[in-house]
Amino acid sequence: MVAWPVVTTPKDKGGLGVLNLRLQNDALLLKHLDKFYNRRDIPWVQLIWWKYYQEKVPHAAREIRSFWWKDILRLSNLFRRIARCTIGDGSTVLFWDDIWTGHPLSEQYPRLLSFSKDSRISVKDVMNAEDFEDLFYLPLSQAAFVEFEDLQEHLIGLPGPQSEDDVWSYIWGNGTYTSQRLYKLVFANTDAHPAFGWIWKAKCTPRIKFFAWLVLVDRLNTKDMLRRRHCNTQNDDLCVLCSLETEEDIQHC
Repeated sequence: MVAWPVVTTPKDKGGLGVLNLRLQNDALLLKHLDKFYNRRDIPWVQLIWWKYYQEKVPHAAREIRSFWWKDILRLSNLFRRIARCTIGDGSTVLFWDDIWTGHPLSEQYPRLLSFSKDSRISVKDVMNAEDFEDLFYLPLSQAAFVEFEDLQEHLIGLPGPQSEDDVWSYIWGNGTYTSQRLYKLVFANTDAHPAFGWIWKAKCTPRIKFFAWLVLVDRLNTKDMLRRRHCNTQNDDLCVLCSLETEEDIQHC
């Protein structure tokens, strides 16, 4: 289950809440990482790989170049939570942290990881190492040595470096990324309050549905809401439709 931030409000009792804009932005921007990590035949993809990452794993390298690319690459942590890699040459995959053997090796062999000389080493560099023992600080502890032997057995059946590129696919079962699939994954185990279903299935105009939704999630532009957004509310938060001198909030309306 991917945990993405969802904004909820004190008055949103049992509802799904308002989907954080960050989720919407991230879901769209991850399309760029899908193209990038799978090395699509697109000029900007080929240019960035050729110029900056010929011998580097992108998400293990120092941030470089434009603010646009830095913002995109910062989403690599999210991308790697929903993506697994089928090894080609192993140049885009971190040996310990990425999903390429079912589960990250850092979770399966935590004691051995603590003796690793480079916790950000790529799969390609591990496979090309002359001696596997040289990748660790010796001597190993007893617990780490047991994990070392287990890891060696685990790696025996894996193929060596190949000439093909790594292929990244997704935990929903194929190599096609869409924003819709990500939305379904994020909310797979979340049940919305029935009231939300009543609103969107109602046979009324969309503007009324949207107004009712704003009321339920406490996003209607009452004076109370405008004050929370630091907008000018004419020096008070009182309702302008009555003489009760009551704060204009959702409950009062």
